[in-house]
Amino acid sequence: MSNNIFSRKRFLLLFKQHFIHNAQLLLLSTGAYVGVIFIVLSLTQIGIDLKPHGLENFQGFLIGFVTVFGILYVGHSFPAFRSKESTIHYLMIPASVLEKFAFEFVSRIGIILLSLPLLFWITFHVQGYFFSIFSEETFNPIGIQNLVLIDDVPPDYQLLIYSLVTGSVLFALSLAFTGAAMFTKQPLVKSLFAVAVIVMFFVGYSYIVIEHLGVGQYNPPEHMWLVPLEEDSALKAVTVALFAGTAVMLFVAFRKLKEREV
Repeated sequence: MSNNIFSRKRFLLLFKQHFIHNAQLLLLSTGAYVGVIFIVLSLTQIGIDLKPHGLENFQGFLIGFVTVFGILYVGHSFPAFRSKESTIHYLMIPASVLEKFAFEFVSRIGIILLSLPLLFWITFHVQGYFFSIFSEETFNPIGIQNLVLIDDVPPDYQLLIYSLVTGSVLFALSLAFTGAAMFTKQPLVKSLFAVAVIVMFFVGYSYIVIEHLGVGQYNPPEHMWLVPLEEDSALKAVTVALFAGTAVMLFVAFRKLKEREV
């Protein structure tokens, strides 16, 4: 690829600059994330008579913590856009639009999807072994493979369920990511508000169409591929829509960054 479009050296310099300037903030954020996990797991375990958490609780807390903290962190992407002065400084950095976009995507979504689950797994075991000191019950460690393996999934649906979960996570993060690129002030709040308005409009529109226009009484033939009636067909349609929506969101974020560069 042309050196004017993407340079590996410039891309790595962006990472170096980012971690030098934000090392303290990243350490404090990591400490807060680990601390919240430890406190919530501890309070929950106290509420169940110090019984250690099992695989079901592990995966439930994993999804909750990664989703909430991931959206909070990704929702503050493009921090230089929060003020006019920092935006001008950011746009003057000697790097192409693709390099800046790739840096934000990797540092905000790519690294988060790797680091947050791993930090949760480590904290989960530290908390479990710590509480085993005060309990007669034995804490059973959870294999690291359970960070990506979903419990009790039928073999025929494994690929579909994994794709659906992956698409859902990427779509949620890409919404927060795109909102941060579009809005200058309070991007996460405005992004969540916009999503809430769209969902309310869609639910209201669907209710009117199905209930008041009588579409709910229509029984389409099963061979109509545009109307997925079976469970697996519906899940496939939702999965495709999630990945397509993610691609659209990322394209919009890239275009917004490019508009600012002009």
